[in-house]
Amino acid sequence: MSNYLKRIANGYTVATSLALLSMSALVTPAHGFESEVQSFFHGDWEVTCDNTHTCRAVGYHNPEQRNKAGEYNPVSVIFTRAAGENAKVTGRVKFGALSFDGEDKHAGNDTITLSINDTYQSVLLPELPSYEQKGIRFSGDRQLTDNQVSELLKALTMKGRVSIKFDSNTGDEWYLSTKGSTAVLLKMDDYQGLVETPFAIVKKGQVSKGIVQPKQVSVISIPDQPIPVTTAADLALATDADFNQRIRTALNNACDNVPAEDQPLELELARLTPNKLVVSTMCWSAAYNYGQAVWLVDDDAEIEPVLVTDSAVSYANGVIDEFMRGRGVGDCLSARRYIWNGSEFILADSYTTGACREIAPGGAWYIPTTVSTVINGIDPAAGIDCESEQAYSTQGMVKCAQRELAGLEWQMSEQLAEIERFSHAEYNTKADKTREAAAAIAQAQQAWRTFRKSECNVQQLSAAEGSMSLPLFVGCQVDLTQKRLQQLQLTKQLLMY
Repeated sequence: MSNYLKRIANGYTVATSLALLSMSALVTPAHGFESEVQSFFHGDWEVTCDNTHTCRAVGYHNPEQRNKAGEYNPVSVIFTRAAGENAKVTGRVKFGALSFDGEDKHAGNDTITLSINDTYQSVLLPELPSYEQKGIRFSGDRQLTDNQVSELLKALTMKGRVSIKFDSNTGDEWYLSTKGSTAVLLKMDDYQGLVETPFAIVKKGQVSKGIVQPKQVSVISIPDQPIPVTTAADLALATDADFNQRIRTALNNACDNVPAEDQPLELELARLTPNKLVVSTMCWSAAYNYGQAVWLVDDDAEIEPVLVTDSAVSYANGVIDEFMRGRGVGDCLSARRYIWNGSEFILADSYTTGACREIAPGGAWYIPTTVSTVINGIDPAAGIDCESEQAYSTQGMVKCAQRELAGLEWQMSEQLAEIERFSHAEYNTKADKTREAAAAIAQAQQAWRTFRKSECNVQQLSAAEGSMSLPLFVGCQVDLTQKRLQQLQLTKQLLMY
C-alpha cells in the first residue's frame, strides 16, 4: 500500500491529534545530496547511509570459516533503519545461491532455524517473492521477525564469543560472522545521531538532541518537450577534423585510452538540445569493466566540452548509465545514473549490491547511496516536504501521492520501453511482427489505464463528496500503478530469459 494511502486511512486522526561513492567533479549531484552519503566497513560488516539518511547495515559469513562438513556456505543479513526517533530496525537474511560447480545451492523452501549460542532458536519465515530494483532481479530474501531482529542485534553487540548459526532441515549450516558487527552498528547509530539516545543499538542513553531526521527523496523533473532529433549533420561531426581535435583535447585531459594522433577517434554523437550535443568515446578498459567518457558539447566551438563522467556504459534519451562488476564472477555490482533535467545532468541514483561474497548472481542486496523520484514535467508537490507534517493535510496527502504517482509513471514508461526493445530483439528482422508486438503492448497499456480509471472512480464515489474523495482516488491510482509496474517487470524478465 502507498505510504500516502496509509496516511489517507488515518490522516484525519493524525492531523487532529498532532500539535501538528566519488563522482566526476563536474557533475552536479541531485540537490547536493551526494555529500550526505556515508559508509563504513569493518571486518565482515558494512554500513551505508543514503541521501534520505536511511542506513543499511550488512553482515556476512567469515570467508575462512567452514561448517562441520568442511563446506563453505555463504550467508548475509541486512538491517535497515530510517532516520529519526523510534525508527524501527527491520532485517532480512539470504543464503548463498551462487555455484561454481553447477550444483544448486538455493535454499528454496527448506525450513531454516536461527540459533544463537545454542540457547535461542527460532524458525525463519519462508522466502519472499523475488523483486526488481534498477533492472536487477533479487530473490531468496527471508524477512526476519521483530523478535529475531532484536535477538540478533543483542548477539551482534555482545562481548565475548558468540555463535550465530542457521540450520536447514536438509542438514545445511550457515554461520554469520560477528567480526566488525559492533563497530559497524555503532557507526550506524553515529551516522543517525542516535549514540547515547534511547533509540541506539549499541550505546543507549537518555540524550534526545542531535538526532538526524529523515530527508525526503529528491525530485528530478524531466522537461516535457522531446529531445531534438540527431541529424545527419550532427553525425557528420564524428569525422570532422576540427571537431575531432576539440574532443581529442578533452579526451587527453580525462582519459588514459587515447588513440594516437594519426588514428581517428571513434565518437558517438546525439543531439540533446537545439545547441548542445552529447558526445561519448571509450575512456578506459579493464578485465571485466570499461568506461566511456561523456561530454556535453556546445555548438559554439569557443565553449569547452563539459565532462559528465568517465565511466559510462551507455547513453540514450537524456540518460547516462554507469555499471561495474566488482569482480569477474559478477557477485557484486555498482551503478550510477545521470538524468538530464533541462539544464544539467543530475545524479539520479547510485547503488551497490554489497560485498563480493558469493551470495547471489549480481549481489546480495540493493544498497542505494543516492535515491530520487524522477517525473515528467512539473512536480505536483513542489514546495511540500512529504516527510513532514505538511503531508498530513488533505491537500498535502493528495499532492504527495500525485508526486509518487508521477514517479511510478516514469518507471512504468521505462519498463514499457525495455519490453518493446526486447520484443524487437525477439523478432529481429521481422518488421511486421515487431510492429504487431508494439501495437499489442500499447493496446494492453491503454486497456489497463481504462481499468485503473474505472476502478479508482468507484473508490472515489464510495466517499461521496466528502473531503477524502480525491485522496482516495489518487491513492487508488498509486496502488494499482505499483501493481502494474510489478507485472511489467515480470513481463520483461520473461522476454529476457
